[in-house]
Amino acid sequence: MRYWLMTWNPRTFQLDELRQSGGTLEDWRVRRFWRELSAGDKFVLWRTGRGGIAAVGSITGEAEFKDPPAPEHWTEKSDRAWFVPLVIDSWHDRVIPFKTLRDDERLEGMMFRQMPGGKNPHPLTEDHWNAFMSYL
Repeated sequence: MRYWLMTWNPRTFQLDELRQSGGTLEDWRVRRFWRELSAGDKFVLWRTGRGGIAAVGSITGEAEFKDPPAPEHWTEKSDRAWFVPLVIDSWHDRVIPFKTLRDDERLEGMMFRQMPGGKNPHPLTEDHWNAFMSYL
């Protein structure tokens, strides 16, 4: 099992609206590591902008190259891309400023801390994962 951080930018995908309309988040766009993502891997969904943990969940299968799901919730045109199936184990609205991550010694060496604008997903070590879970 591996651990991942996936980012969500509310300016490009209206996740809150999807949830409010009764929709279910069943997969997420990934732009790298799609062959390394496996069923059973854990992920934290990080909200960009104000910062924070939006959700924690598990990957349920292999990534697939396909049309974007829920196209009405994308604020910009999204072409076919790699999407990984997942299940949300818990939703959160935990605001954590990025500075907190930068200053947390437990997150030393975390790729996301070094390049927060990088593409999804970002690999985490088990120690990084435990640090994120401590914020909940």
